[in-house]
Amino acid sequence: MADSRNQEIELTEIAPGSSGVATAFNALKVALNVSQVFAPIPQQSRHYSQHQIDAIRAAINPNAPHQGQTLAIVTTSGSTGNPRGVELGAAQLGAMNEFVNSGAVIGVALDAPPRWICALPVTSIAGVNVLSRSIAAGTEPVALESVAGGSIFDPDEFADVVARITEEPIFVSLVPTQLRRLLNSQRGAQALSQCAAILIGGGPTPTNDFLQAQDLGLNITYTYGMTETAGGCFFSGVPGPSTDFTLDPDNSRVTLKGPSIAKGYRPTDTTAFTPFNGSFTTDDYASVNSLGKLEILGRLDDIVLINGVNVSRMAICKIIEDHSAIQSCFVLPNLTALVVAESTEFENLSAEIRAQIALQLGSIAIPTFRVVSQLPTLPNGKLDQVTITNLYG
Repeated sequence: MADSRNQEIELTEIAPGSSGVATAFNALKVALNVSQVFAPIPQQSRHYSQHQIDAIRAAINPNAPHQGQTLAIVTTSGSTGNPRGVELGAAQLGAMNEFVNSGAVIGVALDAPPRWICALPVTSIAGVNVLSRSIAAGTEPVALESVAGGSIFDPDEFADVVARITEEPIFVSLVPTQLRRLLNSQRGAQALSQCAAILIGGGPTPTNDFLQAQDLGLNITYTYGMTETAGGCFFSGVPGPSTDFTLDPDNSRVTLKGPSIAKGYRPTDTTAFTPFNGSFTTDDYASVNSLGKLEILGRLDDIVLINGVNVSRMAICKIIEDHSAIQSCFVLPNLTALVVAESTEFENLSAEIRAQIALQLGSIAIPTFRVVSQLPTLPNGKLDQVTITNLYG
């Protein structure tokens, strides 16, 4: 019998919108049943350029053998550089499925398996998780047409989809920008209140959004993880089953350990397969708060040295985005804060924002501000840091 590791990996092309989600869902079910490798790659669209698709294809590297018992190859977002291909077995991809689907993630016991709404690209780990958890629950995901650029993410569309689900508990995974848009819409906020569980990941959530969600009584869980950990493996600062972490004593860098740690990085034209061996050291630094929960403070490459003082760009951005008038923000390494907001509204807030930054981080952390009309994003909703830096840096 031929060694399946040496067989060429067949890519699954994913169209934008609900049709692409259906394609991916069926392909992952087949992969689980017949031990094939699920390797999703997006079709060209307004969200994915041919250059991005070529980079994803190179990261998957379909002609190279896999490690055996590999279920999926999923690429990282590439928000800070070129994407990497990550090999995941069924055990890693499914490690958190029962914990999440059972309702334990929100501290309740469900009477029925959840129905997942798919609002994120299924070529990224957050979307693949929705597929995997739907299969584990024995239900089919309900996809938004806006997935991967099929249309503009619309609170009314989200509300319409929620209204169509009449029986099962509704679960959904969102990124912070989607949460903010829904909270700022009456129909969107009402639809969120119908969801049994709302998982938020992909970046920090502004405090005001957290407080608004809390006031509405929403069952929100903030997830922490990445493609290399098969998605979220910490939930509101608490590790998932059999998951643990360590912090480097010198720089508080986070290393994660547990059953969801991927097999490793795919080989490239210049590198061999890189195994993780059950442990992954991230680029994030963190602390343990007074409640014993892991609190991510930023990325190590977000820190800039100003007159001998370490300043976190993420911490600056978080203070700025705590104001609801700010749609999004990115702080460049030269400490220029790019903010998406109405110019008049920002001018009214600018003094307050500067005062808050000085109070919390010191006056040395006050950036130069620049109001822009929009900031480029990746299809998964994260800011495209490479493009932003090239445009404004």
